[in-house]
Amino acid sequence: MRDAVIRGGKASVLWLRERRRLERLLARIPVDGDRSRHSHRLLAPTATLSPWYDDEGFLATYEAVADHTLVDIYRCWDLWSALAQVAAVSGDVLEVGVWRGGTGALLAERSRWLGLDATVVLADTFRGVVGAGSEDPWYRGGEHSDTSVALVEDLLGRFPGISTLVAEGMFPDDTGDALADRSLRLVHIDVDVYDSAKATLEWAWPRLGVGGLVIFDDYGFYECEGVATLGAELMAAAGTALRGITSLNGHLTLVKLSDEPLPTC
Repeated sequence: MRDAVIRGGKASVLWLRERRRLERLLARIPVDGDRSRHSHRLLAPTATLSPWYDDEGFLATYEAVADHTLVDIYRCWDLWSALAQVAAVSGDVLEVGVWRGGTGALLAERSRWLGLDATVVLADTFRGVVGAGSEDPWYRGGEHSDTSVALVEDLLGRFPGISTLVAEGMFPDDTGDALADRSLRLVHIDVDVYDSAKATLEWAWPRLGVGGLVIFDDYGFYECEGVATLGAELMAAAGTALRGITSLNGHLTLVKLSDEPLPTC
């Protein structure tokens, strides 16, 4: 019975893939709005490799943090995998835009599993989205304010042995100076809006080691027009300083290639 179900599922995937039936169907369903600046359609890639099901540590950690994050399992796996890819780069991990601490806790637990000499710094106002401006037609400020430092610290306390630091306040304006001496290996930016994402990147870039990664959570998502715009600008100006890698799961990953300044965009 199980084999028959698997064969049926695979046959369905192949039928949808043939002549790109699913792509043509979804392409007819726009999810743009009057304020959208980039095209949005529903996506359903039909690849089947799911390595997270072979990683018991990841699955246990994801289940423990799932109620504390809006980030899906695919992007959480990206973060889990990315940290292993920068194990040879020295420095800490910075997450700006923490909400209830789910991805921050996941990164901290992954760092512990890898035996990294790294503190995971979690920076947030804990008052919701800040810094919405002209590049962010959908945001007004204050979205995702249903959180607190106490909620995050309670979650972090469930993971003995992790190394974390919670930085409360506007980043980098309020908390950047206290963190200025840190070097970084990975930066996770989940702030939803253009100005805040750009300010975070500009602060983090000179502190990021060569080979380090910057991951924008919001690049591929409806209403996060500002982050998509920033990503397009960065990739257009990349030069020899960075490479931008986009993913259909919504992430934009920047790889730092040299100690050159961040390209002007």
